[in-house]
Parts: sequence; structure tokens; C-alpha cells
Amino acid sequence: MRLSILALALIPFSAHAQVARDSIIAVTASRTSRLVPDRASLFVIVEGTAETPPDAVARVDTKLKGVTDALRGFATRADVDRPISYSVGPTANPNGYPVVQGTVTNTARAVIRVSTTRTDQISGLVAAALGSGAVNSSALTFESSVADSVRRTRIAEVLNAAKGDAEALAQALGGHLGAVVDVSTNGGGPTFNQPTYIVFDNRFNGGQSSAPEVIITTSVTVRYRLLR
Repeated sequence: MRLSILALALIPFSAHAQVARDSIIAVTASRTSRLVPDRASLFVIVEGTAETPPDAVARVDTKLKGVTDALRGFATRADVDRPISYSVGPTANPNGYPVVQGTVTNTARAVIRVSTTRTDQISGLVAAALGSGAVNSSALTFESSVADSVRRTRIAEVLNAAKGDAEALAQALGGHLGAVVDVSTNGGGPTFNQPTYIVFDNRFNGGQSSAPEVIITTSVTVRYRLLR
């Protein structure tokens, strides 16, 4: 009988110790860095139109060679990727009406990704592409070669901020911080939002775009034991 009473008396203590041991505080902190881009990339769009799909593909292939040669021969060296042919089919009527019978044509489309470190020569690159047969170019995407190093440099700062928040939480809960349970950080990729690219057509975006910049977010999540 005495052993049973002793066992019952130990159960609340064990449960309380388990709760105290498993109490965890999790905090996330982040800092944002804005960098001047030193590299830009875009897609050059090439189209070929003919009566049949095979002829349309053959025509776009011919244009692709001319555009690729023009980009690679530009005064400012650029990295020109292999072309990607991604669609072929009946040419859409720009007015939205059905195509008149007997006048059906087919259009093949392809893109070439171009990147350069000479951001001051982008207009010349686009002009060379358009002058050799391209029909359009995509919006620019800006990058920074120091993005990873900047993110890593700020990790210690973000960890200190996370610890400060955790200490404030622990104090508010009537306890104090214990050991770190685990810590993780984000992948560190740049954020591609409005300041990271420029759209040349301003008819629908409300006016001039802001100056290009690359936004890097350094974020960490830390879990601490809460001791009471």
C-alpha cells in the first residue's frame, strides 16, 4: 500500500518535470539588405510565321541563328544561352475574331536568355537582338554577385536579434532562457519584387519604375528551452 501511495505521489512531480523540460520558445528574426546590381539578364523573343507548322519552325530556327550571332558578336561580351523553342500553332487574330477560312498561318516562338555584367550596355544588346530579327524582349532581372556574402555577414546580427526577442519572451513568461534546441536559416535567394526588375512599357504600371536594386533577406529561426 505504501508503494502505491509513493508512486501516485511521484506522478505529478514527473509530469511537472516533463512539462518544464519540454517548454520551448521559438523566435524568428530577419534583416533586409539592398544591393546595387552588377549583373542583369533578360529573354529575347523570336517568332517565325508560315503556312504550315514545320515551315514556321524552320523560319524561327533561321531567325534564331541570326539573333544569336548578333548577340555573341556584340561589342560588350554577353552570356548567351542555348535557344529554347517553346510553342508552335495557328497564329492568333490580334483582334480576337475567328481567323477567316483559307488564311490560317502558324507561328513558332522561341526565347534566348542573355545575361551581362555590363548593365550600361543593355539597351545596345536589346537593339542588336531586335535589329537581327527578334520581335521583343522580356523585363530585366537584376542580380548581385555579393548577395551570398552579404547574407552570411548579417547572420550573427540576426542571431543576436533573435536571442534578444527570446529573452524578452522568457522574462514575460516568468522564466529565463536555457540552451539552444536548434537553429535554421533561409536559403538566401534574392527577392524578385518590384525594385528588382524594370518593365519598359509603362502604360499599365502607373508610371516610371523605381531604380533597380537587389533585395536580400537574412532570416534565422531559433528554438530555446524555457527554464522556470
